Amino acid sequence: MSALWGKRIVRVAAVVPVLCVLGAGLGGCEYSTDVDTPRDAASGPPSSASPSTSTDNRGTPPNRSDPQDPQDYIDALAEVLGPPDGNGLPYASGGAASWTEEVPTGEYFLTAACVAAAGAELVVRLGNAEPERTSFRCGMGKVVYLDHKGGRISAEVVPPADSPYVFTGVKLDPDPAPRGPSAAETTAWAAGELGPVQAGEFRGYPWAGNWHHSGPPAEPGTLTFTFVCEGRATVDVTVLRPKGEDLFQGSSLPCGRPFSADFPVGPEGVMVMVDSNNHPLQAAYSLLPAAGSGQ
Repeated sequence: MSALWGKRIVRVAAVVPVLCVLGAGLGGCEYSTDVDTPRDAASGPPSSASPSTSTDNRGTPPNRSDPQDPQDYIDALAEVLGPPDGNGLPYASGGAASWTEEVPTGEYFLTAACVAAAGAELVVRLGNAEPERTSFRCGMGKVVYLDHKGGRISAEVVPPADSPYVFTGVKLDPDPAPRGPSAAETTAWAAGELGPVQAGEFRGYPWAGNWHHSGPPAEPGTLTFTFVCEGRATVDVTVLRPKGEDLFQGSSLPCGRPFSADFPVGPEGVMVMVDSNNHPLQAAYSLLPAAGSGQ
């Protein structure tokens, strides 16, 4: 089982990304078959470097981590970012990946990733609105939920200036339709595990490997998140705010009995990811005002 924010896009395979916005049906894409060269990666330090900053035979200062072959960075980025969604939605990778595209109305997950640096900044702009900036750690990725009303989306990953070997990527995926057992089967199973749905409760049915968005809760505030899954498997569960901030991470939670945790939930609700090597897997979660929260 993967570590969940080491590889939160758990359904993806490792493929080599290309520097392109794969925008079939979306205007303005420029295509290239080469991965963008990381910033200054080929040049190395100047030849006049003093002995204290001398370089090895690959042009790397000894006080930096030893660089791998560029293909290693590409492969590492692909493991976190995943491939294009296959439907022509924007996708880019390179030293400072970015794209600007006209995107149809819909619900999407925007994923940013980077490797070979401590961290980076994701900058997202919808239409003419002010850009929204979010910092994240490299090697772990960042996922943002977008309830898009149609129009232009701009996305860019800005790496730190002192990371010349960095590779970054940013892509857009549609919010996938649930798969696995039918809704009726899952609803009936969840009722047996969690009891009847209560007034003001939200109940969601995530499918392993896909983000599930709760939508707005009936009453934002401190809510009790209760999760349950079927069988003898153990799962990793991550709960985020739609703009990507962590709320909860649970590792190796056993199926067969409910698990609960309290945390603050805003008007945009939460996103839930279940990571499991057991497929198919029935799972459900509920959100209810926490006891003593005054709601």
